[in-house]
Amino acid sequence: MALAFLDESTFDRFVSGHDTAVIAFTEQNTEAAEFLALARAMAAKYPGVAFAHVGAGNRVLFRAFGLDGTATAIFRERVGMYLEPGLLAPELLERLLFAIASLDMERVRSELAQEKAARESLAVHRICPTARRGKL
Repeated sequence: MALAFLDESTFDRFVSGHDTAVIAFTEQNTEAAEFLALARAMAAKYPGVAFAHVGAGNRVLFRAFGLDGTATAIFRERVGMYLEPGLLAPELLERLLFAIASLDMERVRSELAQEKAARESLAVHRICPTARRGKL
């Protein structure tokens, strides 16, 4: 299994091209090597999962996700399911992959659409800044 190395020009294509994608954002070469070993082990158990790496030199992607250090992200059907600091232990990654695989993605997309509609609705009904400060 080859580990993909991503940058801002390949990230979207990689996530879009795989049902489930696990991506490590790493600050150090030792972390990248640790993730490569984990990805190799998991690829044998989860052939439908793609693994990729974003190195510390790609600050554009780190900033795009609000990261300032090592983190792991998991996407399913282009939806971000997990993004937390640090690399995952194999047992935790397996539990997450199982849980994410069992999600009803139609329901997930419906809930995301409802949240987006609620946010947009709230934006229309903003309170006057003067009223918010209690000066009316």
